Amino acid sequence: MLLKDRLYALKSLKQEENQLVAEVTLNAADPVFEGHFPGNPVTPGVVQLEMIKELLSVHYNREIALKSISNCKYLAILNPVAHPDLTITLTITEADNTLKTNAIFISGHTIFTKISGIYY
Repeated sequence: MLLKDRLYALKSLKQEENQLVAEVTLNAADPVFEGHFPGNPVTPGVVQLEMIKELLSVHYNREIALKSISNCKYLAILNPVAHPDLTITLTITEADNTLKTNAIFISGHTIFTKISGIYY
């Protein structure tokens, strides 16, 4: 089941040269936040990884799968109540039927996450 339209709403997805820029709004009322963590919701890292995969799938209009992660840094706690609106920038290099992707999750002046991975 997709997280899009349940855990987050995709407001826009634009291509700018070798980048995809997504504007999303997190749904703090989603049940995933009830257990992660009660009274202090945090967007799980695995959810952020899934969001990248889904954004790539929407853009390329096909199923995308994660092959590997070379770097993953969670720099700040992504609380969906305090920071529901995010910009996710995906810098993509296509080679050998793979998508080398560098993702950055930002809200305002705060960088929450940086992830580098390969998708196919």
